[in-house]
Amino acid sequence: MVFFDKPFILDKEMEYIVDAVDRKAICGDVDYTQKCHKWLDDNIGCKKTLLTHSCTGSLEMCALLLGLQPGDEVVMSSYTFVSTANAFVLIFHVPLIISSSLF
Repeated sequence: MVFFDKPFILDKEMEYIVDAVDRKAICGDVDYTQKCHKWLDDNIGCKKTLLTHSCTGSLEMCALLLGLQPGDEVVMSSYTFVSTANAFVLIFHVPLIISSSLF
């Protein structure tokens, strides 16, 4: 049986977690986040990466960066988390829910 909620630990993850907690550097733009940004920049060929705390945070950022205006419709699947719609409703966009039965 496969457990999808079991953490996948390969090598030094626990050492890194303990290090981050000991240095009180478990959030924000700190050492491990900066290392990850650099690795992504170097290995996927993008100009700049930005990690967020969640997909919801990323969607909220997208809603702001897309330049949508209040009242614009944003198409999304009906089979999603409510936070998907909330990210756009937060800045007065209208979620246009498409029934997943159409796909």
